[in-house]
Amino acid sequence: MTTAQDATVLIVDDEQPLLDSYAAMLGMHYDVDTAASGGEALQAVGDETDVVLLDRRLPEWTGTEILAEIRERGLDCQVLFCSAVVPDVDILSVEPDGYLHKPVGIDELTDAIETQLEMAEKPEAVRKYERLDLLKEILQETQSRARLSTADEYQQLLDTLEQRGQTVGQRRDNAPTA
Repeated sequence: MTTAQDATVLIVDDEQPLLDSYAAMLGMHYDVDTAASGGEALQAVGDETDVVLLDRRLPEWTGTEILAEIRERGLDCQVLFCSAVVPDVDILSVEPDGYLHKPVGIDELTDAIETQLEMAEKPEAVRKYERLDLLKEILQETQSRARLSTADEYQQLLDTLEQRGQTVGQRRDNAPTA
């Protein structure tokens, strides 16, 4: 189990003052690496990376492209978007593990990273369900009901959550008790 003391967090942001600020704040709790561009991020991320805090708008590569490359490489790290871009249903196609809307304070950052570290310890089916449920909550906070009710992607998300929820619930019901 990865604890905060030995967790490695890669912070990716092209705004150097913000990158330095996040690194200083999070460096008190985690082993921190930084990258100021998509290319640097893809060089820095690896098997030892536990959580990637990823801006969506970067030079060279978008956050979405970086996330796709991380998944393509089969890296088992949690990817948390941290962006000024208001999340829309388009995030459902890339499935980040979480989403923070800037500006973000240290408490919100550390809480989100701790949540991601806890999620990483769960079975893949549970992680997938919780990721989708979190994205649903984020969209409900940032989008109008009218927007969500007309978005096919959101309706598919609700259907998927219902199906997976039954499966995840069955697995929890069948779990051995202590």
